[in-house]
Amino acid sequence: MAFPALAARLRTFLLGYSGTSLATGLQVVLLPWIAVALVGLPALQLGWVQASVLLPNLVFLLFGGALADRFDSARVAALSCIGLGLCHAGLAYYLLYQLPSLPLLMLYGISLGVFTAFLQPARENLVQRCARTPQDGTARLSEARVQHTVTWMMLAQYGGQAIGMLLASRFDQWGAELLLLIQVVTLVLAALFFFSMRHLGPAPRMARQKLPLALMEGFAEVRKSRAILELVLLVGFNGLVHIGVFLVVLPLMAESYDRGASYYATLQIAFVVGTVIATVAMLRRGQGDTPGRGVLMCLLYSAALLIAISFGPTPFGLMFLCACWGAVAAASAGLGKSIVQLLAPEQVRSRIISIYQLSLFGSAAIGALAAGVISEFSAPLTTLWWAGIFSLVAFVLAWLSGALRSLRIDHSETSDSSETSEP
Repeated sequence: MAFPALAARLRTFLLGYSGTSLATGLQVVLLPWIAVALVGLPALQLGWVQASVLLPNLVFLLFGGALADRFDSARVAALSCIGLGLCHAGLAYYLLYQLPSLPLLMLYGISLGVFTAFLQPARENLVQRCARTPQDGTARLSEARVQHTVTWMMLAQYGGQAIGMLLASRFDQWGAELLLLIQVVTLVLAALFFFSMRHLGPAPRMARQKLPLALMEGFAEVRKSRAILELVLLVGFNGLVHIGVFLVVLPLMAESYDRGASYYATLQIAFVVGTVIATVAMLRRGQGDTPGRGVLMCLLYSAALLIAISFGPTPFGLMFLCACWGAVAAASAGLGKSIVQLLAPEQVRSRIISIYQLSLFGSAAIGALAAGVISEFSAPLTTLWWAGIFSLVAFVLAWLSGALRSLRIDHSETSDSSETSEP
């Protein structure tokens, strides 16, 4: 399905989503490289800076999910984009006069994390609204259309990140200030796209119970489904082991090759190229009727890639392995998000999405700190080797559990429910 043929509301959503992803692509290169190359922070302090972006998820992500369920998600997403833009503008202004210190970089990271915690569940709660056409009315969407929309969303995410990382590769020529201003402009445009979606219908409203009860309702729904519970635990492991390693060890490895910011950005671009290839493949072939088994196989492939990188590849070999890692990560993320969109009840969907994201990014913050500590006292390649071994153990345990392995999705257009088989 060609992009011009998409429904107008889906095109608007994808433009806004890709704008936020472009800003994220710039951020994931800029922040660690400012810390390593400009400020000269060691591995442990780099871990603290990377964790500062993720730690606010532990506090605010659940509130962001409840807010998106209670109010219009489009407005929440737009306001979050404006907040992120102000953070980038503030750092750009500071850099005009002097280099930031470790506390300032952490304050900047915490501010980004707070607004991102509100943006993520609000943005992803718009998926099913965008999948609808005016002819659908209140009819339940088919599983195939939801999965297809999620795949388009993932393509917008990875495509936007690839462009952002490509721009970040000009760090040495353009400087951090100009790249930060590009983030500001992009986020303002994304806010306008999201805000224009407010008239397409409000998000489902939840009962006006007190906030603690609203938050606990999301956890109760997660416990009811073994498949969702196992998925939440698995993405928590991915955040702890895979994202934490990626955020800390990869820039340290890039610096060891002594090729400058452009090489680190190239590694990030290779990763995102892999994600785009995998997402396009899913868009053309679909996600299949056993997405849970696909998530588990992605965990096995990630373990193999981590062990392979731990042997110290050549610069071009590392680029290739990063591309493979990106393809596996994209497949795992796309399948996982589709499972949540299909199995989560509509009235608590944003809160379950926020729990999913909390498990992923909250554990990633801990993983970044752990990777920084391990890399401070041992070689980064050793960190990668242990991450691969732990991933193999997690795969065996999840496979034996069976909840995700036996999950099946009915793709019938007339189906009223997802078919799950859970022991």
